[in-house]
Amino acid sequence: MDKCLAVVRLTNALQNITLFDIFFLHFFWRTAIENIFHQNIHPKMFSFAAPNEAASGWRTVLVICLLMMIHGGSAIQWNGNWAFACDFNGGDLSQATIPGDQCGGRCAGTPGCSHFTWTTWNGGTCFMKQGQGSKADAFATTDSSMVCGVIDTIQWNGNWAFGCDFVGNDLSSARISSDQCGGYCASTSGCTHFTWTSYAGGTCFMKLGSVSKADAFKTSDNTMVCGVVDGAVVTSTGGITSSGNTGVKLTNVLSTRHGAFEAGACSLPSASYNLLTPVALGDISSLSQLKYTNSMCGHVLTIDCGHGAMDIIVTNSNLGGGLDLYASSWAIATANAPPGETWCSVQLSTRNPFNFDGPRCYYGPGTDLDNPYFRLVAVFNTGGRLVTGATLNGVAGSFNGVQPYFAFYGGPIGGEGRVVFSFNDGSNFSVFLRDCVRENVKQMWS
Repeated sequence: MDKCLAVVRLTNALQNITLFDIFFLHFFWRTAIENIFHQNIHPKMFSFAAPNEAASGWRTVLVICLLMMIHGGSAIQWNGNWAFACDFNGGDLSQATIPGDQCGGRCAGTPGCSHFTWTTWNGGTCFMKQGQGSKADAFATTDSSMVCGVIDTIQWNGNWAFGCDFVGNDLSSARISSDQCGGYCASTSGCTHFTWTSYAGGTCFMKLGSVSKADAFKTSDNTMVCGVVDGAVVTSTGGITSSGNTGVKLTNVLSTRHGAFEAGACSLPSASYNLLTPVALGDISSLSQLKYTNSMCGHVLTIDCGHGAMDIIVTNSNLGGGLDLYASSWAIATANAPPGETWCSVQLSTRNPFNFDGPRCYYGPGTDLDNPYFRLVAVFNTGGRLVTGATLNGVAGSFNGVQPYFAFYGGPIGGEGRVVFSFNDGSNFSVFLRDCVRENVKQMWS
């Protein structure tokens, strides 16, 4: 601005500036801005008639300075947290081709997005931006169709807040009121954080994994609630629990070596496992509440046979016995002791054995999916929660022999059928049959 004033003074010294010149500038300022700043038209096109070339050049400089003064003086008119004809420099995170009225909501639902700009480019594009963007960082533009805005930060009330969410890591859900969601998560094995929405009349989505309030992102729905559970930890064996332990530890449990290469009674599906140390679980009295049942299949146990704690996965039954450790498990648990007997402590873990987050429904391997009157499904990766029952479209199923799969008869049964698995902690997991994984091959263990 000071430079422009200096130019004005110098120009006055060289020639007289008429009022006509000023009115002319005021009348045509919008067109001039577009031409000079956006179409790269040479400024000399806007020179006025002058008695000589020198005077014309000074008038050209004056035109540009006055236009810059007019342009720079444009104030952004904010409508709450958004405005027309404004933009932010840099900080680009991602973009989406959507209408302008959806840009703020898209930014609010995009992790890391703190502010945004929408333009008519490519039919309408929302440019989501990251970083500490505020309204003070926005600058005015000459394009009145542009929109820019900022996203409110999350206002925490201790460990919970309105209008926020966490990405992924779903554990289970329950239809309860928002004020019960935090407590329900805290009492659910494996739950470390949660989100509540008005979906289906009010649903609490419990989530697992290491988390902090910094992982939450702001949403445009201020009825939503998200929060973290105090004291949530990840155990040294990989199990996640809100109470810092993984259940009652049993001691002096008879353990033997199991020499076989087999699928086992559980018939677990072939998949990507993060744990390949199997056990055939028995039902002797020292196993107490950890005796073999259909629900124990696919769960992780933490054992210590005197050589350090390790995790094993239940893949088979050993009725009449204790922990029958397969060769790979025995070698680690006993430090390569010869086959025989040993005594171990055992504890149910909340660790998930599959390489994916949260529960997943599987069809029983080899199930005839062409038969519309029969379905065989189970749920795995439940974070230590034991299945107590399952319904298909409200009709209860029953365990198939000693396997973890529930059998459903009747029909015809289509892919839109909904299965609801219930757990021992009172929670449940709901899934459409079409979303259950179809795997024809059983996992083999040794």
